[in-house]
Amino acid sequence: MGKATRNDAIGQAHSKLILIGEHAVVYNEPAIAIPFTTLKVKAKIKQIKGNVRFVSDFFTGRLDDMPEKMYGLAECVRSVCETLKEPIANFQIDLHSSIPIGRGLGSSAAIAVSLVRGLYNFCKKDLDREVLKKFVDLAEKYAHGNPSGIDREGTTHDHPIFFQREKKVEQVKITQPLHLVVADTGRIGDTHASVANVKEQYQAEEAKTKQRIERIGELTLASRQAMESGQLIELGKQLDQAHTELQALGVSDPGLDHYVEVSKQAGALGAKLTGGGRGGCMFALARSYEHAKEIETALKDSGASNTWYCKIADEVMSYES
Repeated sequence: MGKATRNDAIGQAHSKLILIGEHAVVYNEPAIAIPFTTLKVKAKIKQIKGNVRFVSDFFTGRLDDMPEKMYGLAECVRSVCETLKEPIANFQIDLHSSIPIGRGLGSSAAIAVSLVRGLYNFCKKDLDREVLKKFVDLAEKYAHGNPSGIDREGTTHDHPIFFQREKKVEQVKITQPLHLVVADTGRIGDTHASVANVKEQYQAEEAKTKQRIERIGELTLASRQAMESGQLIELGKQLDQAHTELQALGVSDPGLDHYVEVSKQAGALGAKLTGGGRGGCMFALARSYEHAKEIETALKDSGASNTWYCKIADEVMSYES
């Protein structure tokens, strides 16, 4: 990438929310993810001389010196260079992200997406979606072991998606806007522990655990129907039931449950955790923008470390608080 002077290039990606279906998606049940464009990541690639340099809030230094938790990103960069037949040298990556890490919002996938897009733009090469998916999966395997792929899809689609492993991703149409409030517990979620816990339950009590997982799948299907028919009250009930099943699977925790309860007391149509659980974020479905602001105030007053409002419609819109 240092054969000739190149202009700076940018790669961007947005965050995502799993509306319903987390954990069950690992067992081939469907899930629904929505773009959370309030939170974004931007990778700026510029030409320098010498070793590849990485600049970010969580690490600054040579690519070869990146810490173990960032090996996936380093491998992703190397793989892109090898695929494009470019030297792994003579450029710098400046990464800026507003997506909090470890909160179930797709931070690692979004960072990988922005890196790949930025590098391809820097080299003035067209990026095929299937190629992008390959690189993001490489990075995600380091971050999550055996990812379902929903983070990759959620951070690369600009509309709500219906996702199921080994099946074509489908767009979910929305006839009534969704007014959502997302709250951060301030604690990094432990996805690995949550996934391991569900697996242990499955091995110890297969019939009961399978029933809960299949129930989440049924709720996901019903949620899609409610979104497409504009039945937001029904959607809220399904979100509540999904959180109850996730509690039973041991992937929620008192902090998440507290903010779910605060949301319900403020009149939320539904509320649940999002992502891996055991920390991280939850969200609430409100009746309107004004109602969302009331829920947001209640969550802040109850100790949420951060909150965001977003409105999801067929044309995705979001507003930061």
